[in-house]
Amino acid sequence: MSFIPKKLTTATKGIIKNNPLLHIALNASLHHNDAKADAVLAWGQKPSSLKAKKFATENNLSLITIEDGFLRSLSAGIDTVGASFIADDLGVYFDLTAPSRLQHLIFECMSHWDDHKQNYAHSLIDKIITHRLSKYNESQDAPNLTKIAGNDRMHVLIIDQVAGDASIQGAGASKDSFLAMLAHARSQYLDANIWIKAHPAGKGYFSQNDIEHPFYLTEKCNPIALLEQVSAVYTVSSHMGFEALLLNKKVYCFGVNWYSGFGLTDDGFIKDGHIYKTVTNHHQVLKNHYNAHDKPSIHQLFYASYINYSHYANPAKYKACGIDEVVEYLILNRAWQSRLLGDLMAYEFSRWKVPFVQGFLGFDAVNLIIKPRTRWRLFLTDGMNAKRVQRDDQKALSPLPDTTSYVTWGLKSKKSLADKLQKIGKQAPRIWCMEDGFIRSNGLGASLIAPLSVVMDDVGIYYDANHPSRLEQILTNIHLTDEQALRAKNLQHLMLTKRVSKYNVQTKNHEFVQKLSHLKIIKPNKTVRLVVGQVEDDASVKSCASAIKKNSDLLARVRTDFPDDIIVYKPHPDVEAGLRVGRANNHNLADLVASDVAMPDCLDGCDVVHTISSLTGFEALLRGLEVVCYGVPFYAGFGLTTDVVEPDNTVKINALNRRCRADGLTLPALIYGVIVEYPLYHLPHGHGLAQPEAVIEYLYNHQHIQISPTFTQRAKTAFMRLRKILKE
Repeated sequence: MSFIPKKLTTATKGIIKNNPLLHIALNASLHHNDAKADAVLAWGQKPSSLKAKKFATENNLSLITIEDGFLRSLSAGIDTVGASFIADDLGVYFDLTAPSRLQHLIFECMSHWDDHKQNYAHSLIDKIITHRLSKYNESQDAPNLTKIAGNDRMHVLIIDQVAGDASIQGAGASKDSFLAMLAHARSQYLDANIWIKAHPAGKGYFSQNDIEHPFYLTEKCNPIALLEQVSAVYTVSSHMGFEALLLNKKVYCFGVNWYSGFGLTDDGFIKDGHIYKTVTNHHQVLKNHYNAHDKPSIHQLFYASYINYSHYANPAKYKACGIDEVVEYLILNRAWQSRLLGDLMAYEFSRWKVPFVQGFLGFDAVNLIIKPRTRWRLFLTDGMNAKRVQRDDQKALSPLPDTTSYVTWGLKSKKSLADKLQKIGKQAPRIWCMEDGFIRSNGLGASLIAPLSVVMDDVGIYYDANHPSRLEQILTNIHLTDEQALRAKNLQHLMLTKRVSKYNVQTKNHEFVQKLSHLKIIKPNKTVRLVVGQVEDDASVKSCASAIKKNSDLLARVRTDFPDDIIVYKPHPDVEAGLRVGRANNHNLADLVASDVAMPDCLDGCDVVHTISSLTGFEALLRGLEVVCYGVPFYAGFGLTTDVVEPDNTVKINALNRRCRADGLTLPALIYGVIVEYPLYHLPHGHGLAQPEAVIEYLYNHQHIQISPTFTQRAKTAFMRLRKILKE
């Protein structure tokens, strides 16, 4: 908001240390004990706020109170990066003994209300309720009240709070207010199950003795999931009261809240109190000042509090943002945290991969255990090294509980781990296979450049046509909403506009473009066919059910089938760099070899793509090109590609049969499944998982920045080239 100046200071270091996104969300610089700042920040009404007030008075600075926002973070605690904050130059929303900026924003919002804001607020409320988002978002679940109670009576919820919390005094309440709630609920709802929800953060005003067992809830649970099950809610000053209003529940206020006094809550217990009368009188003054009509609706209260009063930053991007991005961030990260919940061992990862694995999987509720690959000692025999590996495995795997899940890099490691666990009598509930994602990086993985996207598959892996995969299941069952279809089309446009590819090697070979143009002149009206080379010993070639396994054989097949067409051969970047196996020895069959050419440039000039199982086929589909598949890549078999099927290739036939859909797969659905649903994205400077749009933005903004490889990267690259030469 306009009242927040650009230079802020704090009187204590904790605010800065515990809230790394605060200055970003407020769009200001943040300092400590800087008397030349424009304003001092005080955190709520904690004891530290007294230091802030004193510092502001001594230096003649204005004071701004800040607090966590209403959609704070994935988990509770100061170790979790907060994504939303409120800032108030008049007071703070939970202290109704003094005016607050939120009160002004409510009536200002009413005076400038329109259909666009109404629809926007409605859609956001619907998404927040549908996905059960609250201040903290560890879980989506709550106990089944009807099952616990053992009857079909209605449920009434009384919300306990931490004894002595500042918001209770600010609401003009006391311990008596809590006891009055219980008495009122018992008299008002004689035939109901009355529940007390204990506050998870500390001792409240109720105990187990205040209400008959089992209607006393002490476990952490999702507030929305709990509120969905009740008919009425009693609160003193909890924000859960407002969330109950979002769910159209009956709300009784036994303290003066920021959402009290508007006719949306039952204020019978507090309406005769001094604070309530002062607040409602102040509301009338503001109503006249802003020329607001009637009383605010729930949509207007939501808009004023969650949008105008709150400030947001995206932890994945470390950039200021609107509420929409934080909502999507919480939905995405909670979904993956829930899938990976508990003990998770990253097994046998190369040491250079460990940092980015931690970035993708390091959730608060996931106990990530890293078991790096055992280093082989050059001065030891193979047998001695093998014994060291066996010893390290025994030491790492044996103590783990049977509930531990695992993640490996690649399908080969997954199969090896499954065999080892079986030998020591363990059966993992789940083994995830991690691989590079489809929008990977600016540069080659073989050069030790960390990926910005990976895939995690607990069913199989996308490139293995011999078995189902999580991606195959997604694409077989996916049906898009209008919102998802629009996002898929926007992603398609973004990827084409930014010329996004897997490795995003941005080399522009003008000589190639000129030669291809010349070929089109001397061979007019001929189809230009792009033959895509791959790494021949890669698992994606070995397990794609293709009868053709070598690049030279693929090139020969296309030339035989289309002798008069223009054929362009594109070697794989890792093969061109001398890092992997797959050099074709019959380049002369191609009219043109696209060496050192970015894939988007190749696709721009071609009509048809021929591939064994390359991701290039997917990139070609984005451009509306025909794609001929000789194996069964993840995008084949859904009616979008021409699939070459040998009558005796039962593995391929079975794979294609698994992918049959009665309605066919649309291109937007393919894009959404492949780019949004299946992969995980993480930015190097971010916290948690990002969206694909953020990774594309990052790649586009960094594609011209040349980062010199480290000594380790150069040494590894040289070693891989040497290893490839020795294999040949």
